[in-house]
Amino acid sequence: MTKERINCPSGVNPTEIAAAIHKGVSERDRLLLQYALDKILNQAPWVWKNSELTVIGDDKEWVFYCGSPSNLFVVYHDGNDAQASKWSSKGWKLFLHEGASDIWSWVKGVAEKYVIGKIDNFVRNAIEWYKLG
Repeated sequence: MTKERINCPSGVNPTEIAAAIHKGVSERDRLLLQYALDKILNQAPWVWKNSELTVIGDDKEWVFYCGSPSNLFVVYHDGNDAQASKWSSKGWKLFLHEGASDIWSWVKGVAEKYVIGKIDNFVRNAIEWYKLG
């Protein structure tokens, strides 16, 4: 298996992955690189600065990197015909960002449940009051 390291000075980005696809790859590796592309587009651009994205294909391994990587992400075939990915390491900024997002989601969920529960009770009481009247 050959290994290609690709320096992305402004951050790991879709342009570099698209260039790897256009160099000519197998169908499975093309799907894998497109999967990696999708993963990049679903994260904020700051995540991919000082990051490393490793794509492990059937015939080749691509390592897209920027700066001194603190966020390490790996994309690979799962053993079947599907693609898989995982963070092998997260820098402190990404770790804190995801932790804060998880906490915010929990707080928002609790608040929504509480508010919706109160509104639901109010509506039920109003209907009962209307039926009695």
